[in-house]
Amino acid sequence: MGFKENLKAKIHLDKLLHKTVHSLKEPPGEKRVDKELVREILGMTDFEYRNAANLHLYVRPIKDGIMEILVLDNDLPIYHTTVDDVTLRKSPHWQDVFSIRNIKRIMYDQDIIASRGKESLKRVHAAAIERLDLTYTRADLDRLIAEARLGFERGSMTQIRESLDLFFELLSIKPVYLGLLEQDLEIFGRPVTYRGPSLSFEHPVILNEQTLTVELKRGVFSPEDMHEWFARYAQRQAGADLKGIEVFEFLADLAVEQAPYYGRASAVASESGERLHSSLRESV
Repeated sequence: MGFKENLKAKIHLDKLLHKTVHSLKEPPGEKRVDKELVREILGMTDFEYRNAANLHLYVRPIKDGIMEILVLDNDLPIYHTTVDDVTLRKSPHWQDVFSIRNIKRIMYDQDIIASRGKESLKRVHAAAIERLDLTYTRADLDRLIAEARLGFERGSMTQIRESLDLFFELLSIKPVYLGLLEQDLEIFGRPVTYRGPSLSFEHPVILNEQTLTVELKRGVFSPEDMHEWFARYAQRQAGADLKGIEVFEFLADLAVEQAPYYGRASAVASESGERLHSSLRESV
């Protein structure tokens, strides 16, 4: 797959992880998880399916015969051991329990457990992401700009939004919830922490899907600064710095500057985004 397809696959994987984590339920005495979602993520990894002793296993080699093994049940354990060891512990035959050593292995798995539940989902998600080539060149970004330009020419918000969302993913740009937005307006920004003790965001992007308008204001804004600027913007007393295809060209320049750090930036964006949204809600 090319860069665009790989990036879209990553976005899809992130959504799958979010949905699967939120499918985890722990009612009294019972855990549940959406196994179809887990299978979809596993299908994008190098884990291979095996059915052993009525267990649904997904395995991949580590070294020296040791395997990384996910048991697809509601607990989602991942073990570092052999398939035979897992089948003994999870689905023993009646004759296995006559061995004290086997009983200890059946009742105690701390010597082989790597993760359970949500942590296992994160491991599998990471294994899928590792298989995607997310490196890119300026030529890759120029193709995204060209698709956005075509979207403007055709009046297609779907095409504009697709390119915009791909740049947002590259730059870890997240929705910003001001609580005061006019109808049809959305604001996005990249969380940053280098301006004082409170979390701010930079280069806010304003999107109006009804008018096919995309604008950007350069700079770093605290939640208070953003409220003040947007109030003037809504009254047409302040304007954005860039509009239309200029926004995409600016985002491409930013993406080229940070290219070696894309993976690291994406990994920390979720936590920063939550802090940003919390700060904005408190300021409303």
